Amino acid sequence: MIAMRPILEQDVIDLLNDGRFEGELDGYVVMEGSNYLGYILYRLEKPVVRVLDCGVENTACIDGAVRACVAAGQNAGCTCFSVREEDERLCKWRSIFCKGEQDPVPIDKIFSLCK
Repeated sequence: MIAMRPILEQDVIDLLNDGRFEGELDGYVVMEGSNYLGYILYRLEKPVVRVLDCGVENTACIDGAVRACVAAGQNAGCTCFSVREEDERLCKWRSIFCKGEQDPVPIDKIFSLCK
């Protein structure tokens, strides 16, 4: 089973960030059982969730990781999101799931409420 685990240690976020992004960051590690599959970093800039860096290679896991970040932002009160298109994996994800959408993208473009 694939799991998105929040990164709770600031030292780990700092190591993954390596000084590239300013401000307070959050992130997830992507695991399959005890196997590490990668990480994803994001920042909350209400009302926008900014997905900044993707260290996941598996396409399905990238989708899950981006959606985990967007869901975390939604839970924190954000209403839209953006992905950093300079990151090749995030750019490809955006071209599939948000083609033609202008930034920031409303969260309801990828999530809808169950009725």
